[in-house]
Amino acid sequence: MLVGGMSDDPVNPQPDKTGVTRFRFVSKQPVLVGNFVAGQYVAKTLRMGRYELQFFVKPGSENRITNYGELMGQALEFYTNEYGAPAFGTRFIIAQTDDETMETYTGPGMLFLASKLFDSPRGASEERMQREVAYQWWGQTVGLKSFDDAWISQGLAEWSAFAFRETALTGAQLDAAQREEQERALTFEQTSSIVRAPSALDDQSAAYKSIVFYKGAMVFRMLRESMGTQKFNQLLRKFLEQFRNKNASIDDFERLTTQVAGKNMRYFFAQWVEGTGVPEFSVDYQIIRTRAGKFRTRGTVRQNFENLQLPVELTLHSEGDSQTKILYLASTSEDFDFESSGQPVSAEVDPNDKILRMSDELKISIVARRGIELFKDGQYAEAQQQLESALKLDRNNAWVYYNLGLIYFEQKNWQLALDNFQAALDSVSSKPAWIDTWARIKRGNAYDAKGDRGKAVNEYQKAVQAGSDYDNAQAVAKKFIATPFDPKAPTEQAQTGPGDF
Repeated sequence: MLVGGMSDDPVNPQPDKTGVTRFRFVSKQPVLVGNFVAGQYVAKTLRMGRYELQFFVKPGSENRITNYGELMGQALEFYTNEYGAPAFGTRFIIAQTDDETMETYTGPGMLFLASKLFDSPRGASEERMQREVAYQWWGQTVGLKSFDDAWISQGLAEWSAFAFRETALTGAQLDAAQREEQERALTFEQTSSIVRAPSALDDQSAAYKSIVFYKGAMVFRMLRESMGTQKFNQLLRKFLEQFRNKNASIDDFERLTTQVAGKNMRYFFAQWVEGTGVPEFSVDYQIIRTRAGKFRTRGTVRQNFENLQLPVELTLHSEGDSQTKILYLASTSEDFDFESSGQPVSAEVDPNDKILRMSDELKISIVARRGIELFKDGQYAEAQQQLESALKLDRNNAWVYYNLGLIYFEQKNWQLALDNFQAALDSVSSKPAWIDTWARIKRGNAYDAKGDRGKAVNEYQKAVQAGSDYDNAQAVAKKFIATPFDPKAPTEQAQTGPGDF
């Protein structure tokens, strides 16, 4: 069976008398015709909202279709509602390829996925799939004038996927996703500007992905904060319609942004797209007790950029209460004034990680994040070195210990994995609740790998007692209570949980 992105149906090739089979593909739109794959496939069609999803998978992978269909169908509906209809119509083809080709290939109305991605756990590939679907809008419906304009496609696709995830997450999971996106954006921020990255960096490198994908997405998020949600949504819909089936550049997008915003946005693009560097905030304040028995907190937020011009959230944490105000920093400082019933405890700038910024805490996270990116590239020693450097900056960082434990776990160094997961548990610093649960699960996996079933079950039971169900932790812990973790089984069994690479 042959599957092509521009044909209406799978093609069953018919050779001529000489044994030669010829194919002819025609594109009616000003885009590349896409590509085709040939092989023995199981075909299944799903209807998701207004879209028809045609899957072509290798025998044995059929059980993935329903979950991926739901994921992609939801993404397609979200992007359509947010931006408008894509150019490909309503029929979307997803075909599984082998691992000798690219991990993903996107064409008009089609998505090819290598087996190692298609057969990976849904959680490991979910974000990637959401971004790949978004390319049907940013890259296929709207094309690029040159690869130097990659931010328009890759940054906007990552932003779209992140905006989609935002709608489905709440509480700790939303906080973690926002923080992770910011850390990824800052990991190689000083290496290059967004506009120069396509010519200066290998587009498969961790630095390129950090700058164009993740910093690129955060810049779109800041643009939303700067313009306001209504005008930002209007901008993206207008951009899609104005450049539908045409090629666009960053300059085109800037001109349209200025038009929709009703003011010159040159400062924003010069600072965030063409420049490098991020602001660092500091807060000074005094607390006064009023005659009415309340507390008055007056102070100043300062930052080191001359022309930031961004709304900045400031939250005052008080005993029994928290308040948030939005300050517009047109200069290097802005005063604030809060009144609260409870004793003020702290003032926090940008509590929801909406702005690309630097802080002492983020500096540690960024060093650790570099280690994670190096691990993804298989550079174990370098990854370990980065995480150990992060620990030198903060010896009590549970998140760093947890991720260092994952590195040792992946290398089957069970004892050092146990030690680092225990260090994460013993950390007295503030840490997300999921760490106590997942560190127990991972310790249980390590004990199972060492053949100590009694200690393993004890760790899984403590994971259940810890209570967090972040990333389906409770079901995973109970599964391992019933069935031991097998280190020789396919890696899917172990690659479950936040922080995994």
